[in-house]
Amino acid sequence: MTDLIIRNALVADGLGSALQRADVAVKNGRICAVGEVPDAAGETVDAHGLVLAPGVIDVHTHYDAQLTWDPTASPSPALGVTTVVIGNCGFGIAPASPDVRQTITRNLSVVEAMSLQSLNAGIDWSFETFGEYMDLLRRKGVCPNVAAYASHSAIRSCVMKDEGSEREASADELAQMVDIFRDCMKAGAFGLGSSTFNNHYGWNGVPVPSRLASDDEFRAFARVIAEFGHGSMMATCGDKTNIDFLEELASISGRPVVYAPLLHYSNQPQRAGAATPSTRRLHASR
Repeated sequence: MTDLIIRNALVADGLGSALQRADVAVKNGRICAVGEVPDAAGETVDAHGLVLAPGVIDVHTHYDAQLTWDPTASPSPALGVTTVVIGNCGFGIAPASPDVRQTITRNLSVVEAMSLQSLNAGIDWSFETFGEYMDLLRRKGVCPNVAAYASHSAIRSCVMKDEGSEREASADELAQMVDIFRDCMKAGAFGLGSSTFNNHYGWNGVPVPSRLASDDEFRAFARVIAEFGHGSMMATCGDKTNIDFLEELASISGRPVVYAPLLHYSNQPQRAGAATPSTRRLHASR
């Protein structure tokens, strides 16, 4: 006996196939049968005349702040989104020690064109660590599924303060950042969100902190991901970050690296690179 059967739906398989009328059975939270399902179920829903489709996974969102006051992630669920990935570009708000909250908020307001007044009024800062941020979301409840990258810029701000937007990290600072990121991964981070994009500026026109990270800093984070064997890295890439380096990070971590955005530059045709067998772990996002 299954837990749920949705009967007579027009089923979209998410692969572009034509709609097919079918039943869909669910057991222990997983789809266990699609087609004509004769079994009984704990709950049956008649979906005649309705389309049953996979939820949309929005892989690039910036709901990090909004989710602390709006668990619905409006308007995404109304558009069919059932999973949001946050922390993209390293513009997350966790981890955040009290002394850098204003820096993180101001940078976010500029780089994502969000109202600073609204952010200051809305963000629930009853957390400091990434784990406490995740606990906050669980406690408040969220409508969509949420996968959260740890924020590279937030980590740099916690360790380096304003100097995170001015220079590379020292060996001691990098060691502290690696420890923080490892704690983020233990608490459920999906990986690292970052940016080296030249047009990503924060408050008063300073670069977002992750833009000042050295290649060795990225390699150090990739090695942490390798320890856990899950998740990924994503980066919104600027001039100094090319496909070859992201392939190296994918090799170090053993996990996918998401390149965003994948654009063609007429004056730099090599920026996008060519798909080869070696890029099988490298995912592109627009």
